[in-house]
Amino acid sequence: MEDDSQIMTLFYSILAIPLSFIILYWTKTRKDKMRNESGEMEYKTLGQALTFFLIEGVALVGSLSILITAVSGIVRYLIYVYG
Repeated sequence: MEDDSQIMTLFYSILAIPLSFIILYWTKTRKDKMRNESGEMEYKTLGQALTFFLIEGVALVGSLSILITAVSGIVRYLIYVYG
């Protein structure tokens, strides 16, 4: 029964890595849409800018925490199997 939980941890960790990169890609494309011809960020209102920074910050922190958790799950599985 313990082996099944370790394999499921590995499975969820492997699935979490692409999710993290999808979130980072979404943030990049969202940021690229806000650029003008000269490459500067352009916002219509202060509220739009603050909302964008809040959403982008939460997405980046969440994505990095998912990535760290996924990598630690894979390392934990490798330690369990080979350690």
